[in-house]
Amino acid sequence: MNIGLSIVTPTALYVKQLAAKKEAPKKQVRIKRKDIAANEVDPELCELGLYIASCRNNGEGVRVPAMCASEWGHVLRTLELKRAFV
Repeated sequence: MNIGLSIVTPTALYVKQLAAKKEAPKKQVRIKRKDIAANEVDPELCELGLYIASCRNNGEGVRVPAMCASEWGHVLRTLELKRAFV
């Protein structure tokens, strides 16, 4: 099965097909949000972030549960803060 599209960036074939239709390639819009303050991070997600950081330092693997984007943002913010204070 040959797929001429890429999820990350439009391929040349896709751009040519759109040019033939006189359409512009579609772009994903990134929504910029403000940083989460250290005191606004959910404590449970903060613990998960610290657990991930400690496992990484020990060279162990980590199973990360499924979570929505806002929860994932809290975990990533915890990792950023942990890295800043190391």
